[in-house]
Amino acid sequence: MAAAAFFDLDKTLWPCVGEKAFARHQFSAGRIGIKQLLKVLSLQVRYDLNLIGGSETLKRRILAELFSGQLVTPCLDEYRHFFVQRLRQAFFPEMLEQIDRHRTAGDHIVIISAAIDVVVSPVAEYLAADECFATALETREGVFSGVVTGSIPFGQTKARLVQEYALRHGIDLDQCHAYGDHWEDRHMLEIVGFPVAVNPERKLLRHARKKNWRTQVFKN
Repeated sequence: MAAAAFFDLDKTLWPCVGEKAFARHQFSAGRIGIKQLLKVLSLQVRYDLNLIGGSETLKRRILAELFSGQLVTPCLDEYRHFFVQRLRQAFFPEMLEQIDRHRTAGDHIVIISAAIDVVVSPVAEYLAADECFATALETREGVFSGVVTGSIPFGQTKARLVQEYALRHGIDLDQCHAYGDHWEDRHMLEIVGFPVAVNPERKLLRHARKKNWRTQVFKN
């Protein structure tokens, strides 16, 4: 039966958070104003103070602030250039080697990330992934509306997407690998036969040790 390897992106395949790196680039280039940046920082502070309910709500509001009204094509072109010039060199070499090993073994390569599709799609193309799941941004007449369409691949939703992919492709999850760094990635890691905690945050590291999961830690 076929198998797959499911990879989170940020802090797993590379050391950065792709959306934040691109937002900083956009700000430096003058495409994001100081008011937008301060609004995003304010939202993050309110989230840290438990004044905004849930990380998904926070993400939706930040994306609305950053992308609402932006022209789609120039934004995509700018990110692809940024990816080629900066982020493409940021992948952990060990994870690229791991992907090659899975591909040689005949496994499906699947990128599944809560990052926006603007960030994830070029990664999936570069890595020749069989499938990618990301947060989709709505467009209207060539402009980003700032609205997220569909679900955000995070926490239990990420695990559900993995299960649905396996069902569609006749894949036995007991024969699959999954790689993630975040505490919320545990939902995905728990449903595969070979979970790997990559650069795990403290809470996930404790959980991985308790479960006897494989862990990998790479230097930036």
